[in-house]
Amino acid sequence: MSWNQDRAKSRIREHLKTVPDVDRQIALDSKVLAKRGLLSRMPLREAFVVEGAHLYGQLLDFEDLVTEHGQETEAAHRRLLRFLNMHYRVWDSLVDGDDGDRIDYHGARLHAVVASPVGDSAAQIERAVALARKLTEAAQKVGEAHGFPSRIRFGIDHGKCLAMTTGRGAHEKDTLFLGRPANHAAKLVASGAEEGIFLTETAQKRVAAAAMRKHAGGLTLDEAYIATAARKYAFDSLDRTASAIASDSSEPMFRFKRPTLPLSSVKFSELSPANSIRMGMASIFADIDGFTNFVDQSIQGGSEAIRDAVKIVHVIREELNSVLKDDFGGKRVRFIGDCIHGCLAKGERADDAAGSVREAALCASAMRSSFDLCLEAVQSDAAIDLAVGIEYGPTPMTRLGHRGDDSVRCAASRATINAERTQQAIEHGGIRLGAAAAAIADPTVRKHFSSGRLMSFDSASDLLMTPQAPAVQILRSEPAARSHAASPKPTRG
Repeated sequence: MSWNQDRAKSRIREHLKTVPDVDRQIALDSKVLAKRGLLSRMPLREAFVVEGAHLYGQLLDFEDLVTEHGQETEAAHRRLLRFLNMHYRVWDSLVDGDDGDRIDYHGARLHAVVASPVGDSAAQIERAVALARKLTEAAQKVGEAHGFPSRIRFGIDHGKCLAMTTGRGAHEKDTLFLGRPANHAAKLVASGAEEGIFLTETAQKRVAAAAMRKHAGGLTLDEAYIATAARKYAFDSLDRTASAIASDSSEPMFRFKRPTLPLSSVKFSELSPANSIRMGMASIFADIDGFTNFVDQSIQGGSEAIRDAVKIVHVIREELNSVLKDDFGGKRVRFIGDCIHGCLAKGERADDAAGSVREAALCASAMRSSFDLCLEAVQSDAAIDLAVGIEYGPTPMTRLGHRGDDSVRCAASRATINAERTQQAIEHGGIRLGAAAAAIADPTVRKHFSSGRLMSFDSASDLLMTPQAPAVQILRSEPAARSHAASPKPTRG
């Protein structure tokens, strides 16, 4: 199956029927988050505006573990997944039980929100700083015990975000926080390789002046402030969890098998360390460019503007997922803020690298066409666009951390890392191939998709001469339209 405009329009009409509700009474009231664990139980059809401190943590040594002697071997991927599994177990136990909500993981990155005490931004940031310090200490303890590096960089911002849950089934749900605080905290943690705890300018203005000190021409958190925060907020589960994991010598055994294609048939609920999959995959990141500013303006605009933002992001997300899964047989790993991360693969018995990249490029163009149909359906003139990054390489896919519904969906490889970076390098909308994907792509794909404007699906199909391309259909139905049919072949003489 491939993309079809009529089918896409029909899907979009169905997506419009499942837009989450925004209750006028609680849309701007973060008191609803004072109940511990609310985020994990957030229903699919409700959206909230939440004020709190957003904490991102990045495992700085993650990329060094992706390869072994420069190669992405099964052994390297097993060690990488054991590394992530250990840290996920620490973060799960610490964050979810101590007045903080773990939102999600993405590779080596944790996202958590601290919304307590309600209405006190300085105290929320202080609690987030304490949590960051406790997580750092726990990571060092278990890392030393298991022989893994444990350097972490944390970024913290504060403000209002639009929160909603999307997806189907316990193992396919994502809780999304959209807006400046989540976006800026993520950018801060990705902006450097120095370990420690860092605050955005917005967060700096909301803590006591004594919390900051001048350092290297800028401002940094004062160590005395961090130590005081760590003593003030004990996070009682810290020592128990870290000690238990540090003393646990049993590590999961990761076993890989080649999945039956398409990848869309893979069910995360059936994956586990002992039942993981691995093959060459095209990793695709599709981001809604400009959406953070749009959400911020909507939050400031009140309930009606918030409802419009919820409708737009819900419809676009659901449709991008449908394009990936239903039209191209890809597998969504997760939604990350206003981005969808998925994988596509071709090759039943052996990896078809060029075919996978070609399919990903067509998928990106189909997303472009569906994106435009979504904006038309919701009658929006929002200043947003679609940016897609694609990279290729051997990639394992599994579930990590605690067993059961709280286990974490994971696809981690050099391809997933570089696909995201490739997408982030795009200014405004467009498409770009990573270095590996461009090197193995067919010449036509390399020429038209390496970097630049993201064309419509029909245009992409014509260029790649797919069976469903309009030009191919014309040639099939009108033989006389073929160039060689108009005149006889020249003869030698």
